Amino acid sequence: MKYGSITTGIIADGLVFNMDAANRASYPRTGTTATDTIGNITGTIQGSTPPPQWENTNGGTFCFDGVNDRINLGDSDSFSFGNGSTDTPFSLSVWVNMTDATKFRILNKAAGTQASSLKEYLFSTGGDDKIIFYLYQDNESSTRIGRKYNGTALTSYEGQWIYLVGTYDGSSNVNGIKIYLNGTRIDDLDVITGTYTAMQNTTSDLGLGVLTGGGYAEGTIANAHIYNRALSANEVLHNYNALKSRFGL
Repeated sequence: MKYGSITTGIIADGLVFNMDAANRASYPRTGTTATDTIGNITGTIQGSTPPPQWENTNGGTFCFDGVNDRINLGDSDSFSFGNGSTDTPFSLSVWVNMTDATKFRILNKAAGTQASSLKEYLFSTGGDDKIIFYLYQDNESSTRIGRKYNGTALTSYEGQWIYLVGTYDGSSNVNGIKIYLNGTRIDDLDVITGTYTAMQNTTSDLGLGVLTGGGYAEGTIANAHIYNRALSANEVLHNYNALKSRFGL
């Protein structure tokens, strides 16, 4: 791999955030700083002693203990996709191996020391081990739209590498939200609370493996990507196929 560049074969169009434990430009295998290779945004590896550990498996992964391990990526306009009046499209994608699928916190603009009500979006599993992708209105946890995979809990995927993607078309409509597992769309339930207009660009931090006031990931995360557009189903499948051999699939 050529460090500092995207040579993994994933879609590069619209990619605004790339953090990969296999890329030494993202993480040099030591220290407490992890770096996005697109915008050079740095995140702080935080937790107990030791904090999240780099492991020399599957090219490189971050291991989270489920207690207080997280990577705090701070606040950046690159991570926000609403202005209180309108939204813009975006996509989130990660490769994860969950030791415990309950409240496995993936990639959330709802982290750091801010109040737990200060949310923009949440991509995570819930207490029922089911994957959810929620967007929050005006920082209010009580007003949101989202989609959920209500059919099957992800408990059966514990101990396995899986590729999870959430996409949103910016329409402020719940139908614009989609969730994919290993390249296949799986969301099957609307979640609507209140009357949603748009997210705001808040001061909330972006967190990998954490949700403020709502738990931590227990397992490993290899990489995380954010796009400033909604990936198509074919593009999601392309990205899955581009990296699946790294994870033995």
